Amino acid sequence: MINVAVIIITYRRPQGLIRVLEGLDRQQCHDQARSFRVTAIVVDNDKECSAKASIGRFQSGSTLDVHYISEPAQGIPIARNTGIAAVPDDAEFFCFIDDDEWPGDTWIDELLKTQRATGADCVLGAVIPVYPEAAPQWLVKSRVFDSWQFADQAQLREAATNNVLISRAFIRKTRHCFDERMRMTGGSDFMFFRKAVALGMRIVWSAGAPVYEEVPMSRLKMRWIVQRQYRLGNTFSVTELLDGTPLSLAKLVAVKGFMRIGFGVAMLPGLLFSSYYGMRAMTHILRGAGTVAGAFGHAHQEYSPVNVALDRSEQPSK
Repeated sequence: MINVAVIIITYRRPQGLIRVLEGLDRQQCHDQARSFRVTAIVVDNDKECSAKASIGRFQSGSTLDVHYISEPAQGIPIARNTGIAAVPDDAEFFCFIDDDEWPGDTWIDELLKTQRATGADCVLGAVIPVYPEAAPQWLVKSRVFDSWQFADQAQLREAATNNVLISRAFIRKTRHCFDERMRMTGGSDFMFFRKAVALGMRIVWSAGAPVYEEVPMSRLKMRWIVQRQYRLGNTFSVTELLDGTPLSLAKLVAVKGFMRIGFGVAMLPGLLFSSYYGMRAMTHILRGAGTVAGAFGHAHQEYSPVNVALDRSEQPSK
């Protein structure tokens, strides 16, 4: 039986943590040839250890094997590295899922199915947004919160840690880890997978393994959307400054910076006809601006205490 460790980095989201653990407790296997058991690794990035109270019933009254780890040094890449270090020696794979998401009952089964069919080192799945009833419909229709979608088993060169399965053998062989210099900027997963691909990691898509993410009202505001889109562009330049060359940075700024801003400006009239095309225009402008600003040394601190407080101003409902 395969042991699959699932790493959950959590920071003051007790309801979300309980929901994702409940989802892991319900995991089903449809093929005994890939039967598995789940080890949940909860990395609490709150120095007050606030998540400890949420996992008590899973440790005492559940078949789910839950390991709790306190990581008081704040920063997502720090917590991710702590989670990887805690993966049991007998685990063949480990997954990442966020504490504001939850899986379907066959999530791990589908990830393993794709991995077995392809032999990939990494399998990525979609994140489906779930909106509150009061969500502005123009924002929903803009699809700004929609995730990537690819053909099943498509080979990719990028991934993220919100829905992913990774081979532990690859990590053992390469000793690859998250860059802790990006502790407050976000984007350390972008850099992690970029370098992993350079080390030989093969990433494929699993169309049958989505997870679901509740979009709270605090994110359905232009201030949050503007900051997120700017930061996503900023990540590209921050990564190049840390791990690229002057030439690669210059190319990035030209293509994903200035050209993207120009493309977005040209698309702006779409605002008059379609929330989707209008938001695409804004996304191009904001990500391009973030890329240009990053090249000149501005690293947006999305995960600073102030910005995290803004994001958590409205907790997701259970």
